[in-house]
Amino acid sequence: MQLTAPVMSLGPDSASDPGSSSVSGSGSDSDSDSASQHRGATPTSPIAGVTPGRERFEHRPRLGSGLRPGLGVGRRHGHGPGLEIESPSLPSRHVTGAALSRAALLVLGIGWVLAHPESASAQVRLRTTGTVFHEAGGPLEMTVLVPAADLEAEIAEVVVLRAGWQADVVSGASVAVVDAPATSVDAIASATRLDDVRHTVGGGLELRSEYASVGAGYSWGRESDYRSHGLTVTGRAELFDRNTGLEIAIGRGFDRACNLHQPRAREPVERQRMPSSDGCFASAERESLPLDLMTVQGGWTQAWSPVLATQLVVGGQLLHGYQGNPYRAVWLGRSAAQEYHPLDRARRYVALGTRFWVAPVEGAVQLWARGYDDSWGVRALSAEIAWDQSLGEALRLRLRGRYHAQTGALFYSDDYARQQRGRYFTGDRELSPMSSLLVGARLVWSPSPDDEGRVLGLLDRFAVVLKGDWVSHRFDEFRYGRAAVPNGDALVATVGLEVEP
Repeated sequence: MQLTAPVMSLGPDSASDPGSSSVSGSGSDSDSDSASQHRGATPTSPIAGVTPGRERFEHRPRLGSGLRPGLGVGRRHGHGPGLEIESPSLPSRHVTGAALSRAALLVLGIGWVLAHPESASAQVRLRTTGTVFHEAGGPLEMTVLVPAADLEAEIAEVVVLRAGWQADVVSGASVAVVDAPATSVDAIASATRLDDVRHTVGGGLELRSEYASVGAGYSWGRESDYRSHGLTVTGRAELFDRNTGLEIAIGRGFDRACNLHQPRAREPVERQRMPSSDGCFASAERESLPLDLMTVQGGWTQAWSPVLATQLVVGGQLLHGYQGNPYRAVWLGRSAAQEYHPLDRARRYVALGTRFWVAPVEGAVQLWARGYDDSWGVRALSAEIAWDQSLGEALRLRLRGRYHAQTGALFYSDDYARQQRGRYFTGDRELSPMSSLLVGARLVWSPSPDDEGRVLGLLDRFAVVLKGDWVSHRFDEFRYGRAAVPNGDALVATVGLEVEP
């Protein structure tokens, strides 16, 4: 007999702490809870922390939803515990020029399908979100605005088509030379300004049968200094009356990063940082460096009873290519040089979660634990607790807290002039020993349908999502010269709208 329970998505709000990254670049909750994925090395997402896109430049946070194909146990027919795990959707980087035309076509297509759902012969779902990320501390402030839209059309319960668009509008300041000597201009006071706009478009196709599905997705991203292509293939099977879900996802990424062309610099210590993105992918003064990625992830979701479910996720990622920040330099004693990272990195992660429905109060408690390590020597553990509470028929409130701690990379040093760590050197604070604390809340309003099965007299479903997170980081072994990190706290706010006409 199938176990049914009013248990919502098992995956937590997976807005990876700033200081983390996720396989999919997307949260598993319906409100696209990935809004703070703006840094790069460590696991706090439910998939425990690898990014199938590039090691993003620290001063350019990416906050989008990642254009993922949603996966879940029993979600198609509304049976089972309604658990969901992430899948590795590949680098959703940024698109300008021709890709903006594709984004415009996507917007026109969304409007046409919503205006003529009967001609599409499909069940159509539209989700839009707007996210604001703000991190401040003296002159080192960062603000990112992220509008996004995703469209899904299910045809005859067999074929699902997906398309999405997202933009990041970035404005802030970043330290150009890490650990510059005190006798020079103060590194923080002389932080460089940056402003950028990036776009991402993507799409996917999923074929479904009664108890299984296979899917494929593609994303193309472009910005002034970075370009990417990503492919994802997924598979899912539901067993034992949909009480067991097995999933696998394989991702492949092909990225290119812009850097300063320096043919005379034979050694890494001779390379200078890139001052700006001017001329990227067009000028002889710039070069294009590749980054190839391979991600494999598997998941097992199990409903043990009508009120208890668990989920196990295991995965890994291989990266080969340029993984540094071309804008950042590190003081080495006599001069500064562009940071220098290994070309290869192997990542491994495991996550285990459970969710228990408490019927008397119509709420659910969720626990998650995650472990991560990689070939650079970064090891991390994180834990999360969350509570979902129904507030009547239309409102649902979620509260959560997460703690994350990690070691530093083998080649990390807070002062390379005195303590070198081999041939590599970095100014990335997320490769130092660090910890973070996240506290957040989410409120979902989804009115019940009327006697005719319509919401607001027009729609099959309508939902408004409000979400906010506060994240605090602690960097015990990272300094800008003699100054501590001033911008350790961040706020993330998201407004989302979901419509099924």
